[in-house]
Amino acid sequence: MRTPTTMQLVVTVLGVNRPDLVVELTRAFKDCKCMILESRMTELGNEFAAHLLAEGNWNHIVRLENSLESLATRYGLKIATLRAQEREEPTEDTALPYAVDIYATDQINNIHDLSNFFTERGIDILDLSSSRYPAPFTGSPLFLAHIIVKIPAGTRIVSLRDEFLDFCDQMNLDAILEPVKR
Repeated sequence: MRTPTTMQLVVTVLGVNRPDLVVELTRAFKDCKCMILESRMTELGNEFAAHLLAEGNWNHIVRLENSLESLATRYGLKIATLRAQEREEPTEDTALPYAVDIYATDQINNIHDLSNFFTERGIDILDLSSSRYPAPFTGSPLFLAHIIVKIPAGTRIVSLRDEFLDFCDQMNLDAILEPVKR
């Protein structure tokens, strides 16, 4: 939880993947006394990509920003940072988190059409990950997506699920929409 003396920094890192990159990146956070609150690090193609949310005192955040600039130069990385803005007033979030899993033949518009379906209904997408892989036996390209959405309180879940399944039938997608289980 953020205190009045702490700041948050959003960090995005892109570059050539190398075995020691995660260690070097996380060392910068540790050495600057910044806590990593959230992170996603992955290999995309042959490249490395990461998103991190750091928290620390203002002077630690400034040190981290400088350390990341040095890391970018040393390893040829593209690093972007953004100081996270504090919310004006905390609000009670009564939205329901739901997980969506999609399996389909690979089509160029799958991600756009899925995100559009939820956005048109005022449903926030909290997390979206997708991949493509060859089908067993045939080798045909298949699309897989995992999405976490935040359904506003008061939304009729049964009606939404019916609309979503109709949408998936029209798009030839196999999908599951279910509450997030923790």
